[in-house]
Amino acid sequence: MTRFLLPVVWLGWGIAYPLMSWSLHAADLFSTRLIILPLSGLVLLIAGIVRGVPLWPERSMWRPLAVTGLFNMGLFQIFLISGIALLGPSRTPIIVYTMPAWSALFGVFVLKERITARVALSLVLSLVAVALIISQETAVRRAPIGTLLTLLAAISFGFGTVLTKRYSLKGDPGVNAAWQLLLGTLPVLLVWLVNLPHAYFRPEETRGLASLAFLILISNALAYFCWFRIVQLMPASVASLTTLVVPCVGFGSSALLIGGNISWLDVVALGFIVAAVTLVLANRPQPAKLRQ
Repeated sequence: MTRFLLPVVWLGWGIAYPLMSWSLHAADLFSTRLIILPLSGLVLLIAGIVRGVPLWPERSMWRPLAVTGLFNMGLFQIFLISGIALLGPSRTPIIVYTMPAWSALFGVFVLKERITARVALSLVLSLVAVALIISQETAVRRAPIGTLLTLLAAISFGFGTVLTKRYSLKGDPGVNAAWQLLLGTLPVLLVWLVNLPHAYFRPEETRGLASLAFLILISNALAYFCWFRIVQLMPASVASLTTLVVPCVGFGSSALLIGGNISWLDVVALGFIVAAVTLVLANRPQPAKLRQ
């Protein structure tokens, strides 16, 4: 099943990086998040109605959904869009996808997962790729706050992935994703209220509005629908490592749609990322059956 779910996540999240930059023409940093998160959650709830699955979580699930929604959606989205605004969309995804390293680290302490030699080598390759990108990115040196915010996005999502595995959320993964998106909107709302004097919305920016539509329907609703099924099928550290294809897509699509030079070091870095993903996907054990 993962062979079908993973490409959706890779493309949905990868193409999101240049589109997030375009969306800022239509609305400010936090207004875009305040539009995308709840609407994506509603789309997933409507999909749940169509599929005939229960929409209301058990009482015991509200706290896990709120906590995972805080890290997977709320804090991650706040840090991510701020990092993109300061650093640009081309190499931001490379920094964000140090996330597997954080997920593997948290998995050792929270889930008692064992880091195999294959996973450890994948982590090393991914971090080498990040180092190659950062070493040539002048914006990192000019904008240390943007770099820190981007790393915080990676840490937040890595921790949220481990918590999602730790809580073993009951119910349909798509519906759980919907509630995480909706509950994750609350911290975004607080930040938006603080930033309200600087908020704007420009409906005449059609490219920005089209980008928002793609981000709602594909990069969030559909991609998260697939992602939380992947998390159930794989160990948290391995699931996180599979997303290392996303920065390849993000960097390439940003270079094509927005512009930017691709150096030989970029090609080497992306090669390391592909190798890292291959290591964890090749000859891995049969996953546990997906819970319905």
